[in-house]
Amino acid sequence: MASKPTCLVCQKEMVRGFVTDLGHAISIQIPRWCEGDPQSSFWTGAATRSQFKDGLKVVAYRCPECEALRLYAPSAE
Repeated sequence: MASKPTCLVCQKEMVRGFVTDLGHAISIQIPRWCEGDPQSSFWTGAATRSQFKDGLKVVAYRCPECEALRLYAPSAE
């Protein structure tokens, strides 16, 4: 991943941010990228906690011109 990604359409520098998801009890979660297929929890049907814990945080970049998003899951925090 480039340190300052540029938009593939506009060629403008993109702005770093993140995407959120409402979890249980209205807690906000940062999405994670997990390798492979989801392993559904018996209780909730959602991905297992171990997959979430081992996953990589998703970083989002937004183009200020055309408003496109690019998502990355960098290995290093």
